[in-house]
Parts: sequence; structure tokens; C-alpha cells
Amino acid sequence: MITENPAHHALIIVDTQGLLAAFEQLPNDPASPAELNPRHFYTLHSRPATGETLLLDTPELVVAAGDTLLLHMTPVALLGEEMLFSHSPASEPPLDIELIEQRNLRLALPDASAPLQPASREVDTYHWRIRCDQPGEFKLAWQLMVLAQDCEPLAHFNLRLALRTNGRP
Repeated sequence: MITENPAHHALIIVDTQGLLAAFEQLPNDPASPAELNPRHFYTLHSRPATGETLLLDTPELVVAAGDTLLLHMTPVALLGEEMLFSHSPASEPPLDIELIEQRNLRLALPDASAPLQPASREVDTYHWRIRCDQPGEFKLAWQLMVLAQDCEPLAHFNLRLALRTNGRP
């Protein structure tokens, strides 16, 4: 019987307000994105072996060779003021990175007048699946766009992460 290795989950949370405020002139050329400073993002990483979730203080992820990493990026946008769109992931040396779309997910919506009877709505979302088949050190890079509510690009950035895959214990 073959079982798939448990996936590591990584959530990258980008402080879009702080990021946009840090630039006098926003980098609006997609061919020349600015580097995303690590002080503007936070990484939550789960470890399936322990069930532990870690807030990482460095842009480096460590997984075991053979594991799968599921990575999602989201903005800190409590009022929906900006959106974040990640695209064009790359790895050096190359890794298998795949876009996974999730359609018609049902999300609960609170109802203040009936707190135990939430409404729901359907949303579409996506994440990146990274197959970490071999031990080694990899440089991951994503291009990101910060978008206004009408999906008009406000700024373009590169996000860089280090990924280290260790041999199986």
C-alpha cells in the first residue's frame, strides 16, 4: 500500500499597507519588480510530524525530502483594501511547482442576530503545491502584485524564500 507523505502547509501573510507605505514611488513595472523586504511578510509553517505551527522569523522553510509543501499567500487586508496575487513561481535548482485551484469552497459568514446559524458563501481560491523530492537547498521566487479592489495593479514585487529539504530520518 502506498500512502502519500503528509503535506507541510505554509501561509505567507503580507503586510500590504506597510509595504505600500514604504515606497515613495510604487514599483509599477512588471518587468522590474521590487524585492519584498522580509520585514513586510510573516510565514506560518506547520510540521505534520508534530502538528506544531511555527511563526518563522526567517524566510527559510525546512522539510524532509519526499514531502509536499502547500503554500498560500494572503494580504493583511482586514477591510479588503488591497488584494495580493502571486504568479510565476520559480525554483533554482528546479522543483515541481504546481498551481492548485479550489473552486466553490463554502465559507461561513457570521450573523450577529443569529450567532449559531451562520450564513455561507462560495469562493474560489488557489495555492501552490511544491514537490520536495530530493534533498538539497533551493531558492524559491514568486512574483507578486498588490491589487486595488478593482484588480488594478498597484505594485509589483519579488518574494524570495529559501527551502531546505533534508533526507528522511
